[in-house]
Amino acid sequence: FSGESAWPAGTFGWRHDRRRGHMSEILVVSNDRVGLACMLGAMETAGYRATGVSTFEEANQLLSDHRPDLVMADERLGAFNGLHVLMRARSRHPGLRTIVMTPTRNRALNADARSLHIECLVRSENPSDWLASICGAGQQDDVCTTR
Repeated sequence: FSGESAWPAGTFGWRHDRRRGHMSEILVVSNDRVGLACMLGAMETAGYRATGVSTFEEANQLLSDHRPDLVMADERLGAFNGLHVLMRARSRHPGLRTIVMTPTRNRALNADARSLHIECLVRSENPSDWLASICGAGQQDDVCTTR
């Protein structure tokens, strides 16, 4: 890793803490701009490099040329479902870690996500609740119904 972002200018921008060596690159897709800014700030504080976009189209454009380590998407994104973003991301980048986020426990979403091998996370306002899930993406079985 060169320390320079591979992501195009005009996005929120990757954030990087050089003191920690390799940082996970995270793409967050959320149409809640305030929540998105809070998530990016918490990720930066935790030492991750993250960028945020608010639409399926923006995420699709970024993912066409670049592979982050993790993609997180809201359950609802205008005309699209967050699972659409995550399935598209995985089709471009097999093996990519993915998390769909929901504001409340949702057994139907959890079932759909699990069938697609996508982690489901109830996004609380407390960053410590979901930062642990980022660290263990792909290792938790039923985050959507246990948080």
